Amino acid sequence: MLLVNYNLKKIMNKNLKETFDTVEKENRLALIGYVVGGDPNYLDSKLIINEMLKYCDIVEVGIPFNTSTSDSPIIMNGIDRSLASGMNTKKVLELIKEIKTETKKPIGTMSYLQQIHTFGIDAYVKEMKNSLADFSIVVDSNLNSDEDKELYEKLSEINVDYVKLVAPTNDEAYVLDALSRSGSWIYVVSYSGTTGTKKYNLDFINNSIKLIKKNSDIKIGVGFGIKTEEDVAEISKKTNTNAVIIGSACVSIVENEAKNKLSGLEIAKKIGQYLKSITNSLKKS
Repeated sequence: MLLVNYNLKKIMNKNLKETFDTVEKENRLALIGYVVGGDPNYLDSKLIINEMLKYCDIVEVGIPFNTSTSDSPIIMNGIDRSLASGMNTKKVLELIKEIKTETKKPIGTMSYLQQIHTFGIDAYVKEMKNSLADFSIVVDSNLNSDEDKELYEKLSEINVDYVKLVAPTNDEAYVLDALSRSGSWIYVVSYSGTTGTKKYNLDFINNSIKLIKKNSDIKIGVGFGIKTEEDVAEISKKTNTNAVIIGSACVSIVENEAKNKLSGLEIAKKIGQYLKSITNSLKKS
């Protein structure tokens, strides 16, 4: 069957393309880490993200939103801590800008269309440009909505990749639509449900990857339920993904160590130790 590459029509974000090219040459998976922006506060969050960048190829920064629909209690607690410290969309993007001025590694946002719509699409795109962010993941985006199309088009104009999610319940028609708006990579959800609440499902992952690979050569990141070195090793050996995404485990460390009254630097080092152990399993077999 002829491969339909939906991505040749778009300009990929340079940093993301270079990152995936490097990872491929090193014959390993990319490690994508997630943390809530501003958790437990602005300054400590900056320390945490900078430490993550020592081991992660790409970092997703969640924009706190108190009515999210796919986040686990662990991440919702992180969102609550972030909001309680005074964080919002603008401040998270300011945080990203501070970090991006010191690194070329790709950093992007993970958020909801409702909060972007409330903030204002034009305002959001302007702040994304100023932040130097590389991509935007919108969890609840509806491919049929005018807002989704507008956001995709305006982000494309500033070379920010729009990253779509593909879930086990999505059919090939949805995958094709998602590919038409995806740039450098696409996010495969390993099961139906909220993040980090159960173990990934290999059958679901491979079915989604099969649909994507049938129609595109876009890079793929797999997330939800991936926590340990053994998890990453299994994903590497038994799927055809290009990246693994780890989020709830990182946020859980923030929660546990914040309760133990550790400093931001100490929390960052704990997360760094955890992620360093994960890097041992990224090599493809």
